[in-house]
Amino acid sequence: YKDYLGFLCTTPGIDVHEIKKYTNSPCNKTMGHPYNLNTPSITVSHLVRTQVVTRTVTNVAKQETYVMTARMQPAVAIEVNPPAMTIKAGASRKFTVTLTVRSVTGTYSFGEVLMKGSRGHKVRIPVLANGYSR
Repeated sequence: YKDYLGFLCTTPGIDVHEIKKYTNSPCNKTMGHPYNLNTPSITVSHLVRTQVVTRTVTNVAKQETYVMTARMQPAVAIEVNPPAMTIKAGASRKFTVTLTVRSVTGTYSFGEVLMKGSRGHKVRIPVLANGYSR
């Protein structure tokens, strides 16, 4: 619930008084950014300089070690950390994706984070970012 409330409260153009009216929960400045809603994709619609996005993954199978790689169209640089992680059965782990504007093109750049598991599992997380100078 808090994740979705944070998403609503940090979305540009949203009336925080309306959110409180319907959810009975106030918005506050510490709720983060809309792009940090933990969805299986990453979109940053107004990327200026560098943004770090955090995602949490949960392993629903046996323990597995994942190697993390990322690729992106040239206008936006992408980096994923950690480069590898072991997730125990039923456990969750966080990772970060750092996006940096290389050039402003006026269009979205597309890419992905790919997690390749030691037990053969593959997880693909689509990434979209639109770079701006300010």
